[in-house]
Amino acid sequence: MTLRRRILFYYAVTLSVSLVIVAFWSWFEFTEQRDAALRGGVEAARKHDPLVETVEIILFGGVPAILLGIIGGRLLMQRALRPIEDLTEALEKTTESNLAEPVARSGNGDEIDRMSAVFNSMKERLGASFTQAREFTLHASHELKTPLTILHGTLEQMIGDGTTPAAHRERITSMLEEVQRLSVIVGQLAFLAKADAGLLETTHGSVALHELVRDLVEDLTLLSAAQNITVTLAACQFAEVAGDRMRLRQLLLILGDNAVKHNHKNGSIALELHQDEKQIIFRITNTGPVLPLELRSRVFERFLRGDASHGSTTEGSGLGLSIAQSIARSHHGSLVFEVLADDRTRLTLSLPSCLK
Repeated sequence: MTLRRRILFYYAVTLSVSLVIVAFWSWFEFTEQRDAALRGGVEAARKHDPLVETVEIILFGGVPAILLGIIGGRLLMQRALRPIEDLTEALEKTTESNLAEPVARSGNGDEIDRMSAVFNSMKERLGASFTQAREFTLHASHELKTPLTILHGTLEQMIGDGTTPAAHRERITSMLEEVQRLSVIVGQLAFLAKADAGLLETTHGSVALHELVRDLVEDLTLLSAAQNITVTLAACQFAEVAGDRMRLRQLLLILGDNAVKHNHKNGSIALELHQDEKQIIFRITNTGPVLPLELRSRVFERFLRGDASHGSTTEGSGLGLSIAQSIARSHHGSLVFEVLADDRTRLTLSLPSCLK
């Protein structure tokens, strides 16, 4: 039965029941009048005012019928429209991670069932497209590693060759830097492709995050010295997390490097680490150019370099925060970007706590 026929059927049932109630009360009133006429004659029948009888039919027959129609109609329509609500919830919960999970179908062949079938088909095509994109990135990055390695070694040999003219050596050095940059980008793309496919190799153990944060402060002090950026550690509580030490260190370095790159001379960077029974919170706040409002929700997109603070003058490929977010998610955590009221930029990392 189609959805339209089902709704029409439920509507007809509601109206029919309401009509039966009105008819029953009308029959009761008419029967009462007939019995009165049979017992007392015409004079007794005249005592029943038609207006009063009509009001009684409306109050005791019509009003209950209307209430039944409203309540019953609501319940029946809710039942008829329930598949639409279920499909809407399934659409809202659909993400890249659950494209392989089909939406449940009723199997009755109505419009909603056919829509569910179309949606499942669309999910299959999207899943196949994402898989092909990941596989292409993985294979392409793998194939590019070998020629880049050979090119890198060849350029190094040419620089070290004493017969190479000085002018050529400068050009070769510039080419070597670009090859190194390209190698980094290829490695980052391979990392993200593996993260998307769930193929990251991690060694989970107990990691003292407070030690990594203190090491990060030392690293940032050196990295920011040229810009005279002040690095402060506002708080650093004892914090242990179950995870991969190398990946977590990589995550913190990405956040620190981002705070240095997108800062200004004589700026500041503040770090803080807190832990409670539920989660570990790490925050890194820095001064610098403010990201435009329309780009703040897209900071974790890959290759985002669409404003002055992410322009060509800033080193990097625009993949750092995407990698950081992938590492956070692989540790069942989250990474949040925000701009504070004083125009400082803050990144907040939340990780599950090991405390019990």
